[in-house]
Amino acid sequence: MKANLLRLGVIVLIVAVAWFMRDGFGDVGGALDTAGWSGVVLMAVTHVLPVALCGIAWGLLQDEVPTLKFSVARWIKDGVGELAGILPLSGEMAAIRLMNRYGFRVADATAVVMVDVTAEAIAQFFFSLLGVALWVHLYPDAEITRWALIALGISVPGLAIFVALQRSVVMRFLETLPARIMPHAWDAPDADSGVHAAVLALYADHRRFARSVFWHVLAWAAGAIEAWVALYLLGYPLGLAEVLALESIIYAIRSVAFVVPGAIGLQEGGYMLVGAVLGLPTEIALAVSLLKRGRELLMGLPALFAWHYIEHSTAKAKVPAEKTET
Repeated sequence: MKANLLRLGVIVLIVAVAWFMRDGFGDVGGALDTAGWSGVVLMAVTHVLPVALCGIAWGLLQDEVPTLKFSVARWIKDGVGELAGILPLSGEMAAIRLMNRYGFRVADATAVVMVDVTAEAIAQFFFSLLGVALWVHLYPDAEITRWALIALGISVPGLAIFVALQRSVVMRFLETLPARIMPHAWDAPDADSGVHAAVLALYADHRRFARSVFWHVLAWAAGAIEAWVALYLLGYPLGLAEVLALESIIYAIRSVAFVVPGAIGLQEGGYMLVGAVLGLPTEIALAVSLLKRGRELLMGLPALFAWHYIEHSTAKAKVPAEKTET
């Protein structure tokens, strides 16, 4: 009972802090006056597709649990990450916790989540590459095109370092560090059963990792449908190439601004800046971002409570099992 109340209290606290940090999630009401709640619901429906595709990409990295469960887990991970973005890696921690609830060892769950994040980052690079190519084709003289090319070039060594660190002895050192500091209170995992070994095993299966990257690329592309729907609802429809170009830059901004909770303010500024090149009025570009914030709220709140339900049901199932063993 106390654990349930504690989890519910944490959920309420997350929503309250997120609301305060985002100033009521921005002027979502103003955007709703134009698109209506039905528009936000429609955006949420279209967002189900990229979430499901990300779940498939995640699930392909393992063979023990049906992929459908990973699509649900991805929805929960995104909800926690978007509403609890004030807490670093909150979505990833929720993902590891969910995999542990599905029966995975913590080390295996951590490795799968880590490699999935890497696959998604690499997929975003390819999606951004497509977006930059579209920008070069559509607006070769635009200042933002040059900045996008520079950002794309900078991201390559960053990705390479990120992957190299996971495969290096640094990972093994980090997972054994608690045992080095507190040898009497913490046991170091064996070299062949820790996170480092699990990560190496996942990267060794090149075909599996490539499939995960491919499905993540599809997810990034499918995510552009949401922006197309938002612009259509606001009365400023754009062509598919323009929407893909727009979203590729926005996603790049969000990834660079990962240290800012929920990319608060940066996403809105990005839409206004990039939207101006596409001829979108400032208020329309801002409304697209605010409608997305509304969608985050609409999908994020149920995700938090779904996580609470999974935690509660799993804990409840463990109690009779422990009593039986006793």
